Amino acid sequence: MKAVDMAAKVITDNSFSWIDNLYLDFIPEDDLKAEDQAGNNVTDCLITGVDNSPTTWGNDSFSELLKAVEIQLFYSLNFSSDTDQCEVALMKAFLAASWSIQRQDESQDPDTGQAIKTIYVSKLQNILGGS
Repeated sequence: MKAVDMAAKVITDNSFSWIDNLYLDFIPEDDLKAEDQAGNNVTDCLITGVDNSPTTWGNDSFSELLKAVEIQLFYSLNFSSDTDQCEVALMKAFLAASWSIQRQDESQDPDTGQAIKTIYVSKLQNILGGS
């Protein structure tokens, strides 16, 4: 299973009501245009894969893959919840699903003022056969 699909399952299984739209790999151009016209009134979550490397080497083969994703949260300009509480709940959900939190970044869109949070998470996945 692709890492983005695995990460999306963590988010959908936890039903985070503050995430309006969940996108995998990219945000479709039509959705971007519609949101720009609506004034960024929704909070989007974009998950993209950043690693799928073989690891745990032995006998000239590997037995695990390092699955890592980037989770970008594009907060609505009208976001009224505590972002720290939302992000902590999100990270705890990933920890409970055996993911590791790697690092986080915060930024702001210079054109819209929209707050953006980026969280990197990873998980080791055992593979069958090791070949």
